[in-house]
Amino acid sequence: MFPRAIATALQFPKLDAVDCTATKFHTAEEKTKFGNHLLRFIAEDFPATLWTKVFYNRLHLTFSNIAHYNMHGFWETWFESTVDQIAFLQNIARYPCWGDPAFTHSDVEKVIGVRVKNSGVIAWKQRILATERRSGDLTELARLKAIYEPAAESTVPAPPAALGTGATQTDLFS
Repeated sequence: MFPRAIATALQFPKLDAVDCTATKFHTAEEKTKFGNHLLRFIAEDFPATLWTKVFYNRLHLTFSNIAHYNMHGFWETWFESTVDQIAFLQNIARYPCWGDPAFTHSDVEKVIGVRVKNSGVIAWKQRILATERRSGDLTELARLKAIYEPAAESTVPAPPAALGTGATQTDLFS
């Protein structure tokens, strides 16, 4: 979950239909409903409960996303890991919002892009990723130390004392 300040910066003020242009196929209200849902989805840290078919059907057509094969493939590409989520957010923040709002969702995309950039959500996710990587590195370090720096009470048997006294190999096996 994100800090309240980030969640608030993403979601408020709510997008208003007055600020959007209707298209031939979508009303201004539908565009703002999608935009508010996307901002909530991000602010709540990409919960699967908000990942619906209706939401996917609009999202895969915005920000130059591709459809993949289905909503599950889209989820796996963008939301499975912190690295994926950062890439998704960076895509939104950098997207140039092409097109006329009378024919596209570019007006909503522009507002969402600005909010993602200004909210601090990308920097927050990058800090989470750094923490995840450090934790993984420390776990790997502990595993490797256990292998290559065994404790003093090692279970490896000491070499026979005869080797240190000038005995030959033949003496050891006779």
